[in-house]
This record gives sequence, C-alpha cells and structure tokens, in this order.
Amino acid sequence: MKKNVKAVLGLICYGLGIVFALYVGLWHMICRPVAGLYAAFMAGELTFAMIAACGVKILFSTTLAGLIWCIGYIGYNYFKGTEDPDWEALEEQRRYRDTTST
Repeated sequence: MKKNVKAVLGLICYGLGIVFALYVGLWHMICRPVAGLYAAFMAGELTFAMIAACGVKILFSTTLAGLIWCIGYIGYNYFKGTEDPDWEALEEQRRYRDTTST
C-alpha cells in the first residue's frame, strides 16, 4: 500500500509540474505580454521599453517553464524512489553470459 501511495504522490508532483510550467511559462510570460503589446498598440501607447520588457519575458519563459517542470520531475523521482542501477552487477552478468555462451 505504501508503494502505491508514493506512486500516486509522484504522479501528482509530475502533473503539477507540467500544469504550473504551462501556466507560468505559456500564459503569464508569453500570452499576457503579447496581449498587452497588442492592447498598447491599438491604444497608440506602444513604447520601445514595453517591447523590450515583453521580449525579455518571452525569452526567459522557456527557461522558467523548464525549471518548474524539473522541480515537478524531481518530486516525482523522490516519491517514486528511482535509483541508479548497480552497474557493476550488470557488467558481471554480461561477462558471465558472454563466457557461458562461447
């Protein structure tokens, strides 16, 4: 039962990471600034400073979205309990198979 709860918590962390990455990275840092630029342009109040600020937000949007997604993925791996494989044991198994097959 404990393993199932950890798996569910891991999936929740991963899902929240994806949702928040899309919300912050896509909505707050791309869609809202572009809509603001459009509104300023239609009102005739568009300035270079507004364009530059929106450009910086758009450039950093993927980095921030990736960071948020990574935090969710780290939470997923924490709860799931993934570990690196025992590379030495796997190499020994491969050597054993190679020597017995010839």
